[in-house]
Amino acid sequence: MKEGIKKPKAVDLQEVSEEQRELIAVSEDSGFPPINLAKYKVDTDVLKAVPEHLARSYRIMPLAKMGMVLTVAMVDPFEVFVLDNLKIITKCNIQPVVATAPQIKKSQDDYYSSLVIDLLIGEETLKKDRELELIWKPAAVDEEGLDIKEIIRVSQDAAIVNMVNNIVKDAIDLRASDIHIEPYSDVLRLRFRIDGIMQERTPLFRENTAAIIARIKIVSGLDITIRRTPQDGRFSLKLKDKEVDFRVSILPVHFGEKAVLRILDKTSMSMDLGRLGFSTYALEAFTEAASKPYGMILLTGPTGSGKSTTLYSIMGRLNTPHKHLVTVEDPVEYQMKGLTQIQVKPDIGLNFAAALRAVLRQSPDVIMVGEIRDYETVDIAMKAALTGHIILSTLHTNDAPSAIVRLMDMKVEPFLIASTLILVAAQRLARKICVKCKEPYEVPTGSIAGLSAFVLEKNVVLYRGAGCDACNKSGYLGRVAVVEALSVDDVVRQMILKRAPLDEIRAYARAHGMRTLREDAIEKALKGEIAVEEIMRVTPEG
Repeated sequence: MKEGIKKPKAVDLQEVSEEQRELIAVSEDSGFPPINLAKYKVDTDVLKAVPEHLARSYRIMPLAKMGMVLTVAMVDPFEVFVLDNLKIITKCNIQPVVATAPQIKKSQDDYYSSLVIDLLIGEETLKKDRELELIWKPAAVDEEGLDIKEIIRVSQDAAIVNMVNNIVKDAIDLRASDIHIEPYSDVLRLRFRIDGIMQERTPLFRENTAAIIARIKIVSGLDITIRRTPQDGRFSLKLKDKEVDFRVSILPVHFGEKAVLRILDKTSMSMDLGRLGFSTYALEAFTEAASKPYGMILLTGPTGSGKSTTLYSIMGRLNTPHKHLVTVEDPVEYQMKGLTQIQVKPDIGLNFAAALRAVLRQSPDVIMVGEIRDYETVDIAMKAALTGHIILSTLHTNDAPSAIVRLMDMKVEPFLIASTLILVAAQRLARKICVKCKEPYEVPTGSIAGLSAFVLEKNVVLYRGAGCDACNKSGYLGRVAVVEALSVDDVVRQMILKRAPLDEIRAYARAHGMRTLREDAIEKALKGEIAVEEIMRVTPEG
């Protein structure tokens, strides 16, 4: 163990400060040695063992690591919850030593390097903080009687600022798409959504809830005093070579307020159809549809299935100086040069239908409508597609052919659907196997529905991820689109006009090249791109 961690010597308590006397008393009572952090140097490698936001939340400071033993300075060496969590996180046995709270805080400030995040710790945020100090009066309270002045003060504390910064940095480093901060009676739960799956992170202390939520509200431009109604905001940051947007949703829950931060990493998003992982048949269907002079292209699928990315990729392909491209969205997710982008505002009457009606008076060539939700919007969109415009939009259906029935359910006339629809595609996102730890194995063809249609052998070689440092031991790294693309040809148009049953349309489409979601996923599994578990997770049988 390094110099500085020694058995305490007898000292004259009258010659030391009150803080030191308390430290010595705790050391003698607990049997754990005290340490003067001001005289102790910590190696950078040791700091990596404990993330900064956890060190600050737990009031600890990692000091040294020898083999599988990690020495940690603590205010209270008997905090079993902290010791157990540290053992799980670091995979080391924890050797506590005793230090004072001020010394631990100063050591954290000295050793944990600040993040290069322009907005969270830059001048713009500091300006917001100063403005808030001027706005709130000393006696200001929120709707639940909490002291707003005190909440703002705590949220500006370096420990809270750095805690939020490090949560954000960890999420970006782990390629998370969402950060979930959820208060419960005893802890503040922290979860990241990585490759579409929610993953638990080490929880934070419950008493930090108000300050953390307040900090998120400040950088998102939200009202700290409102705690009983939902709020939505956004902020942007630059982290090294990354430019990242955050959409923030604050929701009142039983034990306080829950915050969900949607991460939109512009640098990692591919805007090229050819790089989304589409199968050859799907890519050809999209390419052909995008080359049409007019008509409607619809994407279907649940929230988070990559529909927006695909739509933007199509817009990117159509984006030339010779065309006028417009988007109507709620909200505007990605900013793309060359596009006129409109954020709908239903509270002032600017809904999808009203915005679409106004856009059509500005001579657009291509219009992307974020989502078709009602008859008025779809009616305007389809009539626009009928009069020489390319319309891109989304619906919520389980597969591609079902979109036709959904449009009929919305009272759209079959002749309008048949005259305008040129492509409808269903999409899901499946986790890709990590290429660094991919390994082959054999399975019987009959164990997976639909597999026997692709291979004749009794057994087939598939792949899975063994788990490595690159994929954080998960076996998965990144996601790929699984697509079911239905091109609307003359035969399908006649079926729509005759209101043919859905099964008949689906059977015809499959006989003429359409692959179902399950079939597209199986093809990707046979190529070693995704695992069998992902086939079952993201696609229905068929």
